[in-house]
Amino acid sequence: MAGIAYSWQPLLMNYSSIQLLGIGRHMAKPDWRLAMQVHTHHEVIIITAGRQFAEVEGTTLTVSTGDVLWFPQNVVHTEWADPNDPVQSLFAGIVWPELPRPLSCRITDAEGRISQLARWLYAEREHDPAPNRPITTALTQTIVAEYLRLTTEHNDPRVGQLRKFMRQHFSRTLTLDDLAAAINLSKFHFIRRYRSLTGRTPMEDLRLIRLEAARDLLLTTNLPLKEIAPRCGLGDEFHLCRLFRRQFRTSPGQFRQHRRR
Repeated sequence: MAGIAYSWQPLLMNYSSIQLLGIGRHMAKPDWRLAMQVHTHHEVIIITAGRQFAEVEGTTLTVSTGDVLWFPQNVVHTEWADPNDPVQSLFAGIVWPELPRPLSCRITDAEGRISQLARWLYAEREHDPAPNRPITTALTQTIVAEYLRLTTEHNDPRVGQLRKFMRQHFSRTLTLDDLAAAINLSKFHFIRRYRSLTGRTPMEDLRLIRLEAARDLLLTTNLPLKEIAPRCGLGDEFHLCRLFRRQFRTSPGQFRQHRRR
């Protein structure tokens, strides 16, 4: 289980039951080593400096600055420091009864988002130790969501590559053939693979990116809808209004008026 990365559909998951048990900071000595242990909750370890090793169900992992470990509930594991570069980390205990299946025990937080969120969460503990305040719950749920997102993108980095392509070219007329060609996959394999990883079809993702671009223009410009629609690849004003209302449960005009009050 430790070395396997699973496919996820993050948008279909329920994060509302995720709760923080507590968060702490650890600065290991060179000879630090934990005995084999098991928890009734999930444990997330964010490596902020140094290097350490971990063993999960017989698999040994080496982790260093920027890596994040996930020890699932009821899974035996142990940890020990690299004596030449003792580890520093933040660790959080998390309850998530609805976690449907195991996931990768290690990811790399290349953009530092989880680390930043965890530091913020730790700072909130210093401000108020109560673990279930709205801010701490929201930060915890965001950490888990980002971990799962990185697990998905680790499965196939072409998801991230394609979304970058979509954001660069969303104003153009794009077909499924265009999107598949952008990451060198056949159209039918591409559709199945993309949906299994993201929970959406490629065209659904493209539509969402276009609507987000339209929403940004509504907030930051005075452009009329008839100009915003083609700029975002959404055809005409009627098409924009129909899709915007379906996605955001309000009309573009109502959204712009409300946000500018």
